[in-house]
Parts: sequence; C-alpha cells; structure tokens
Amino acid sequence: MRLSEQPSGPEPPASDAADGHEPGGGAGGAAPRRLRARWPQLATLLGFLTLAVLLLGSTWTSPTDRTIKAGVGDPGVFIWFLRWTPFAVTRHISPFYSDYLNHPYGVNLMWNTWVPLPGLLLSPLTLTFGPVLTLNVLLTLAYGLSSWSAYLAIRRYVPSHLAAAAGGLVYGFSFTMQGHHQPNLILVFLLPWLLVLVDEILVRQRRSPVWLGVGLGLLCAAQALVGEELLAATVLAGALLTLALALSHPRAALRRAPRALAAFAVALLVAGALLAWPLKTQLTGPARVRGDITAEARGASDLLALVTPHPLLAIDPPAANRLREGFTGSGETYLGVPLLLVVIAVAAARLGSTLVRAAFAVLLALLVLSLGAELRIGGHPTGVRLPWAVVEPVPLIKNMVPARLSLLTSLFAGLLLAVALHGLWSLRRWWWRALAVAVAAVVFASLAPAHQFSAPPVVATPPFFNTAAVRSLPRDSVALLVPFPRKGRQNVAMVWQAQAGMWFKMPGGYFVGPDPGGGARHDAPLTTTAKALVRAQAGRAPKLTPALRTAIAADFATWRVASVVLGPTPHRQVVAGFLTKLLGRPPEDVGGVYLWRSAIVERPRT
Repeated sequence: MRLSEQPSGPEPPASDAADGHEPGGGAGGAAPRRLRARWPQLATLLGFLTLAVLLLGSTWTSPTDRTIKAGVGDPGVFIWFLRWTPFAVTRHISPFYSDYLNHPYGVNLMWNTWVPLPGLLLSPLTLTFGPVLTLNVLLTLAYGLSSWSAYLAIRRYVPSHLAAAAGGLVYGFSFTMQGHHQPNLILVFLLPWLLVLVDEILVRQRRSPVWLGVGLGLLCAAQALVGEELLAATVLAGALLTLALALSHPRAALRRAPRALAAFAVALLVAGALLAWPLKTQLTGPARVRGDITAEARGASDLLALVTPHPLLAIDPPAANRLREGFTGSGETYLGVPLLLVVIAVAAARLGSTLVRAAFAVLLALLVLSLGAELRIGGHPTGVRLPWAVVEPVPLIKNMVPARLSLLTSLFAGLLLAVALHGLWSLRRWWWRALAVAVAAVVFASLAPAHQFSAPPVVATPPFFNTAAVRSLPRDSVALLVPFPRKGRQNVAMVWQAQAGMWFKMPGGYFVGPDPGGGARHDAPLTTTAKALVRAQAGRAPKLTPALRTAIAADFATWRVASVVLGPTPHRQVVAGFLTKLLGRPPEDVGGVYLWRSAIVERPRT
C-alpha cells in the first residue's frame, strides 16, 4: 500500500554525493550545493509572502497603525488577545483565564478565538512595536506560510515544483482564506503536516512509531494553541484518510496496524501531557461554555455555494449575486467550477492511484460534511439529512462550524490539481503542456481576488491610554470605559485597554462566554448601566430616576468600579452630561478622555 506517487519524497540532485563531498574531492562546495538544491523552496516562500503582502494592500504602508477592518470587531479582539499573552506571562498569572475583561466574571480564553502560541512566540514584537504590527505579521504569515507549507507537503507526492506550488496556492489563497481575517482560522500551516504524519504512520512507516507519535503529538498540541477548531477538523480529516486507506488496501492496513496504533497512542500521550493545563481550564475552569457556540444553520453551507462566485472574487457575474441572495448559512465553501472539473477529471483518469483515490475520497467526504446536517440547495431546505447530523454530537466536533472544513477541502483539491498539472506536463508534447498552462490559468482566474484588502488606520487611541497618563489610575483597578465594550464594532475599549498594556480591568467586552440560560453568548449580558450608556451614546440619555440610580449603583458595586473613562464616542457631550449627573461632579479632561476618579454612585435616600 503506497499513498505516495514518489516513494521517498523529492529526490536529491544526482550530483550530490552521499558523504557530502564533491565528486572530485573536497567538502568546500557542500554548502553551496545544498543551497542550490533548496533555492526553489526559498524562492517559492518568497513568492508566496510577496503575494500575501500584495493581498493585504495598504496594511504594510503603515503596519503599526493600520490593519484590516480598522482594528475593531474581530481584529480588535485579536489586538486584545495578542497583548494579553505577554502581559499574563510577565505577570506570572494564568494566560488561559482573564478577569481583566468582563470583570468580575472573567473570560475563559480557551473558549475564544485566542491564539496563545503565536502570541507567545511574537511577544517580543508585541512588546516592542505593539499588537497591531503583530496582527499584521500573523495575517501575512497566514497566507504566505500556509501556502508554502502545503507546497512542501504536496512535493512529497508530486515531484514538480511548479505543480506543487500551484497546489499550495489553491490552499493558502483559497476563497475561504480570503474571506477570513482571524488568525485562528487562517494560520493553517500545520494542517498539511498533520496529515503527512498520518501518511507516515499508516503507510510509509519508515521511522520509529515512537518518534512519529512524538512528532504528531507535538504538532497536535501546537495546533490546539493556534486554533482548536481546526485541530478538530484535521482530526476528522485524518480519520477519513485512515478509513480511505484501510478500505483501499485492507490486508496491508491490518499488517501495519500495530505500529500505527503504537504511534497514535504515543501522540495521544504527548498531546495530552502538553494540553492538560489549558484543557483543564477550558473544561472545568471558571466562565466555561456549555452550549453550542454557532448554530448549525448559520455554520452550514449551501450546495450551490461550492460553485457560486462571491463579490470578493474578480469574476462575479450578476447571475451569481441573484443566486447567492437566497443562500442561508455560510458561503465560504466555494471551490469554483474549473477546479471541481479538474478534480473530477484527475480522479477519473487516475483512479488506480492510491494517492488520487484517497485524496478524492477524503475531499468528497469533507465537501458533504461541510454542508451541515441538512441539504440546502439555493437556500431551500430539502429535508435530506446529511452525515454531519451523526458526527456533530462528538465532543471535539460539536462546536465546529462545518463550512470551515472547506479549508481542508482546498488542501486536497490543491493536491489533485498538482497531480493533474504534473501529469499533463509529463506527457512532454507541446499541446499537453499548453493544456496544463491553460488549466492552471482558468483555475486561478476563478479564484483570484477582486482587489487588495483595505486597511484603514486602527481606531484612534486617545493619548491617555498609551502614555504615562493611564498610570495615574491604581494598578489593576477597575475602570468603566465608555463606549461600553460590546459585541462587534462596539469593542473599541478593548483596543484602548490593549494599548494601555492591560493597566486596568474593565467590565464588558466582546468574547464567547456562558449565557445564564445555559447557552453561549458573544458579549457580556447587558446590565442596566450598559443599557443606559448605550442610550446616551445614541443621544437619548435616560432620565436619572431613583430606581435607575439604585440599579446603576448596584452594577458599580458588583463591578467594583474605581474610575470612569469616557473616550471619543457619538454624542459625547450627552454621555458626559449623564455621567456628571450620575457621579455628582464634572470630569477631568486629560489625554483626550474625560476621567472621573474614585467614581461612586450614591444610592438615593429613602
């Protein structure tokens, strides 16, 4: 049973001697020879990173204060996450739970889109230049490094550098990748190597199962600390790959099962040991989530979304817009008609290849699973139950968004595209090679982005937060920030807190947390104080009745508010007037904010 098209990976150049010496004697040329052997890989990496920089548009014109979507919404959350990691490490507190947000209840970060491993590795960059630059570095690496990783993995099975690079491009710059700007979803450079290790363990078995298991366990632990959801997706894809290989060659699978099981057992032990602390916090710690984070109907895809273009793409005919308007759930599963035709053609032409057969089977299974629990066609539920309904209750799977399996479908589609291009080019006739070029051109035209991403300046941070002024507040005291931090674009206060180096704690925030009713919610419950402040920000400050004052005083006591900070916001003077009446005195005007120190809300006398 052999999954690989080439048994031992890329062959070294014929001139390389086994002992590292020049054929004519002398070892002085060994290093240049190794460099020459590696230059295609280095050139491909540089090319992918260049494409990533171009895609990110104006981000790199001023990377410390520009980012996609202006730093609020999801980017604002990641700015906070990236600043939290080095703060927690340097303060010697648990990084997996924080009461600096949503105080005093806190946030279980393991249930959120936190990226602790990249945040830790890039901590020096964050502490020196700020979390905005770190976010932009991660976004660039997400596209460039993920493409390169897939290219290297595909090269194990397809000897052509250009064909493998085409497959890597399909993976790292897929429509799914273009549609997301969250590092936890697009830092996918480990996923191809997790599946390569499955191949090593199940098929090649050229190394000790202990060391293969250690490698798989280390990669699983690393991926969990980049994005748990994609680790779960890769485990699912690995299980499908195992099944496809076992059914393809059952006798060989039985013969190799003991070594494979030993490797998987070691991997489980290594990953379990490394993830014991974060998983314990996630499953038994405070602020843990018990409900489903994303409803199945929102996270599933429409069947026609596989072939319906999107405004993010350069080719997006009006008919596609009309069709797309009826879709429900996610549309991120797009692969395009040209790529799907190539996949079907290579599967039909090379059905005898274990590589093609296994890749096509896993791709097809993942496509079906990405549709969710019920088949939807053009936005219309058909009532047909799909396999996702069976796997969704599995603990690792139930909080996944099924449409995000498209990240892995693009990997297998890229592999099959590489096989097709290499096969056509290997026929050597000029018309076959012309066909290979035409196929690649049509596929990439259907996947090409419409334009560069816009990267406006990050929401302005008042000088109070990034100068010594913020240190006039008591360290680790609770500050009520206005605008009150909430879901979506209302989380500007989280950016300010990150820019202040987590000097203070604050109530509210944009995060995944438990709902009092047992489900999951994506911000803090709206208290009386939060509702009053939201109304004031809309220019309709509520009348400060005794009942309202009493309720707000209770919120202040629960939050242990020590100060109130009012930053730039619509209807700022209306909000300032409301807070002045509430706190019984005017604010200080310092560093671009209005500040009320020792903020106490007096309860009305009875």
